[in-house]
Amino acid sequence: MKRRAMHRVQPWLLLAAALWLMGLGGGGQQEESAIPIPARNFTVQVTDQQQRTVQATRFTWEGKTHFRAAFGNASITLPFEKLTGIQIRRDTTGLGPNQIGATATLIGGETIEIGLDTTSKCYGETAFGTYEIFVKDLASVQFQ
Repeated sequence: MKRRAMHRVQPWLLLAAALWLMGLGGGGQQEESAIPIPARNFTVQVTDQQQRTVQATRFTWEGKTHFRAAFGNASITLPFEKLTGIQIRRDTTGLGPNQIGATATLIGGETIEIGLDTTSKCYGETAFGTYEIFVKDLASVQFQ
């Protein structure tokens, strides 16, 4: 008798679990790729390693309007509002395994040599849609 009761309950449990899991996955619908929306809008000109240039608005670095970088043996945080640009160098001398060299130019014209995490992503909106790029694929970012 107990065994029959379990067989009646199992299909309902499976159905309930399947409906719950479908709800978590959006019901199988494909959503358009969305970018993180920052509190402040930064417009940039991004050039990638293939020399393709694009203007992007709502630019973020991992969804934020600042990024972390290696500065010698220290870690620093660079907010976008203090920068005019970032130029990626292809060298990795003295940097960690997932880092690449870059030169950050501050608003006052001062430059600093930093190391960036190559696995980080940058996001933005362009005239043709959303834009997403790994830091390792960047050549430069110019803040406008």
